Amino acid sequence: MSGRIARRALVAAALALVAGSAALAQGNKTAPADKVFAYLENFLKVPAQERARTRVAYALTRDGKPAAGLKATLIETSGVRTPMPIGADGRFERLPTLAQLQGGAKIEFEASADGKFGSTLIIEPVLKPAAEYEVAELKAVLDSTNGVIGKAAGPMAMLAPKMTGFGFPGATGGVVVGADGKLQALPLSGKTPILRLADFKGAARVRLSATPSRVGFIQSKK
Repeated sequence: MSGRIARRALVAAALALVAGSAALAQGNKTAPADKVFAYLENFLKVPAQERARTRVAYALTRDGKPAAGLKATLIETSGVRTPMPIGADGRFERLPTLAQLQGGAKIEFEASADGKFGSTLIIEPVLKPAAEYEVAELKAVLDSTNGVIGKAAGPMAMLAPKMTGFGFPGATGGVVVGADGKLQALPLSGKTPILRLADFKGAARVRLSATPSRVGFIQSKK
């Protein structure tokens, strides 16, 4: 629902879209920033105006659970230290810059040396949660994100997973309004209504039962 794929697929595609944990800092309190934030450099190399509709986040796990409350610090080769806050859901609240990644910065964790960490990349649409959306807006976000994925994946773009629609967790249902005014119910994945654009030709708007807590991508049917 949030665009997660297995680690091996990320390597093959040269771009992580969300998924299985990458092993980090096993037996050590530090790890290279470009390993903790795998593929972030690829994303940041895409011109900012082209990725304006897409954002990335990273969630950290410790011993298989969200690393809530864990303290982390980015250490540059110059010795400059920058706190990297981690939220209750394990997400980093700040990301390294392209210069810091390319400069060989490391991440230091305040944890036992034998702790096992994993980092998951999450790609999300830049969409404000709302009870109604124009399908044209959703399509623009989807097309833009798939373009960013392809550009970041480079020569492996043909293997990169494709985002095909959206999930709206927090809304219990919804309908698609056609250009002719006809209503069609959104399918559910578990309790989350989803919109796969290819399944609703001629759709004009999406109306949800409530404002979702967030909006996430869904991928092709595989």
